[in-house]
Amino acid sequence: MNPISTASGNYFVGTSTNRLPNADNDRSHGSDVSNLLRDIANLLDGGNSASSASSNGAGQDGQVNDVAKFMQDLLALLKQSDDAQDQGSGMAGTGGHHVLAGLGAAHGGAAGQAGASAPAASGGASSAAPAADFAASAAGAAGAASNGGSTGLSTAPQTTANTPAQSKQVADAYMANLQKDFGLTKDQAAGVVANLWHESGGMNSGINQGGAIGKPSGNMADDNANGYGIAQWGGSRKQGLLDFAASQKPPLDPSSQAANYGFLKQELETTQRGAIDAVKNAKTPQAATEAFSDAFEHPSDPQMASRLANLSTILA
Repeated sequence: MNPISTASGNYFVGTSTNRLPNADNDRSHGSDVSNLLRDIANLLDGGNSASSASSNGAGQDGQVNDVAKFMQDLLALLKQSDDAQDQGSGMAGTGGHHVLAGLGAAHGGAAGQAGASAPAASGGASSAAPAADFAASAAGAAGAASNGGSTGLSTAPQTTANTPAQSKQVADAYMANLQKDFGLTKDQAAGVVANLWHESGGMNSGINQGGAIGKPSGNMADDNANGYGIAQWGGSRKQGLLDFAASQKPPLDPSSQAANYGFLKQELETTQRGAIDAVKNAKTPQAATEAFSDAFEHPSDPQMASRLANLSTILA
């Protein structure tokens, strides 16, 4: 069986060789967990542990896959160790909890931030914290690394319309990213998302004006008939989405959630910064919805009742 090679040593999943220590040596356990987590941080940052993947020609996609596999294998090791630990000890579990939460927060993962905010359990319950927090932190960090910094948003092309459940899931991810990236309140972020929901027929990032899902049409006219994406960009802004998606490393499909959010973020940080300022002045989700519509969407027919009606679903 191939070992997992790290700066802390070689670890073999599913064997007794080099397993993490059990409850007889809590301090050693905590130290090994911390060392291994630092190795993971190096992997995510493209450090020494990931260099072998690059030298073999795997490229960025291969590196991400290697990181994911490494995390899965390490999680298995942590679970083995947790199962062997005494209920009354908890030293390694508590220490691992804080290290894991810090790792997730350092990489901007929403799951990692959730782990950092959760209180450490006492006694026997804390021994389960490393495995559970590691899974959350690692998932958040890996997700942020693979889609340009946003969390919970897919890089896959959209080929079919969202189900209601999928629409809500994407809306929640947009809400979280908008709050993180722009310091919006939940109500203010909901106002932004209510507009995007209306424009895209339920958070569909690959929707052409008229309802067709998939690749954008080749018509770049800014004529209120050829909009595309989550915000129904037209003309030069539609071309901007395509250019943004193509410029990413690796390139993103313009119909993907990650490409749409990334371009939206870019606009809100540059040419459309005034829209964020307007939303930040809003005190209610209804006011935020109206402010974003006026400052960002500029619709010829606002259909404001429809935009506002989305708030109940988004805030549920």
